[in-house]
Amino acid sequence: LLLNNDALVRGDCLARLARAHGRGEPLTFVDLAAVDQNAKVIQSFARRQGWAVRPALKAFQSPQLCAYVLRQLPQPRGLVFHLRQVDEIMTAAPAGTDLLMGYPPTRGELRAYLGSRPPRGQRRHRLTILASSVELLEDLERLARTTRRPLPLDVALEFDSGLGRGGLHFEPDIAAAIKVLRRAKRRLRLRAVLCYDGHATLTGDLGVRQTVAKQAREFYANYLAQLRADGSDLYDARTLIRNGPASANYRNWAGSQECNEISPGSAYMYAGYLQTFDKEGLARAVTQCAPVLKDVGPYPTELVSKKPLPPITGEEYFLVGSSWPDGDGNQPEFIYPAGVQDNLREGGRAAVYAPKGSLSTEDYVLMWPHQSGDGIDFFGAVHAVRNGKLLDVWPTFTRWGTRR
Repeated sequence: LLLNNDALVRGDCLARLARAHGRGEPLTFVDLAAVDQNAKVIQSFARRQGWAVRPALKAFQSPQLCAYVLRQLPQPRGLVFHLRQVDEIMTAAPAGTDLLMGYPPTRGELRAYLGSRPPRGQRRHRLTILASSVELLEDLERLARTTRRPLPLDVALEFDSGLGRGGLHFEPDIAAAIKVLRRAKRRLRLRAVLCYDGHATLTGDLGVRQTVAKQAREFYANYLAQLRADGSDLYDARTLIRNGPASANYRNWAGSQECNEISPGSAYMYAGYLQTFDKEGLARAVTQCAPVLKDVGPYPTELVSKKPLPPITGEEYFLVGSSWPDGDGNQPEFIYPAGVQDNLREGGRAAVYAPKGSLSTEDYVLMWPHQSGDGIDFFGAVHAVRNGKLLDVWPTFTRWGTRR
C-alpha cells in the first residue's frame, strides 16, 4: 500500500498510541471518527433510496462497538449472526433494539437458546430468527411448544439470491414453508424475509456486481410475488422487513423496490477487501498492531542453503502476532511504517524486513485487516480512539467454547 502524507501522519500517531497502551502485546484500534464518517456515507445513500440501515454486527465483534453503531441510527436495528451473541449485545445496546439473524442458527444453537430463559433484567429488544429451510421451520415449530421465550417467535425466511449458497429457492419449498407457518400461526410469526447477494464479494468488477444485483433482484421479486399470492394472510405487507444487500453491492441496488433495508458491515469499518469496491467517502477505521520482538540486523545476503536471495536492503525484524488471516486465508496488509514487507524466506508473517532505522524493539507494525470482523476476532478487546486519543477499551464477544 502506497501511503500519502496524511496516512503516514495517522500511522505514526497510532504507532505512538500502541507503544503507550499496548504493553508490548498485540492490540487493535477502532477509530470512532472514521466509523462516524462511514456511517454518514452509508446512511445518506440509504436515505435517498428510502431504505433503512440494519448494520451487520459481525463486522464489529464487540458488544460496546455494536451499541455505538446502533445508537447512530434513527431506530436501533442490527443483523446478528449467532444466537449466543444476542444476550451479550443487549448488555450494551439501547432498549428497543431490533435484531434480525443474518445466518440461520444451527439446530443445537436453536435448542440451547429456546431452552433457556432471558437473563434477568435484560433490556427490552426484539429478535427475528432466520429459517433457511423447511426443516428448520419445523424445528422452530416443535421447539416453540416448550420454549421459555415469549411467543409467538418472530421468524424470517431466507431466499437464495442466485449463488445456491442456501435459502429457499424453488416454488414447492416456499409453498411448504408457508404451510408450516400457517399451521403454527399461534407460535410462529412471519416478520421478515432476507435475500443477500453474497457472491458480489467475489470481485470488485462493477459489471459483474451489477449483473449479480440484477439477477438477485429478479429472484427476490419472484419470491415476494409467491409470498403475496400464497401467504398474504401470514404477514402485514406494510411492515414486512425485506432485507437485502450489504457492503459489497448495496449501491448497485439503487432504485430497488424489492428490499426496504440494507445491511452493510464492512463498509462501516472500511475493511481492506473494499479497496477495489465502492469506497468513495470511506475511511479506514480498524488497525491491527503487532509489536517488534527482535531486531536481527541487516538482512542476510545468503542463507545456509546458499540459495539466491531477493535483492533486499534494510533490517530484518521478528514480530509478535501479525499472522491474522480472515476466513478465506487473506492476511492483513502492512500499512506502517513505510516499506515494511513480508520476509517469506525466513518465517512468513512472523518475520518482516523494513528500512534501516524505521523500527526498534519498542515499536509496532500496523496492519489493515482484509475483513474487519475476522480481524477483530483475534483480540480480546478493541481500543476505541478518536483524534489521536484512547477513549476506552471494549471487550470483544466471548470466544467459542468459553461458555458453560
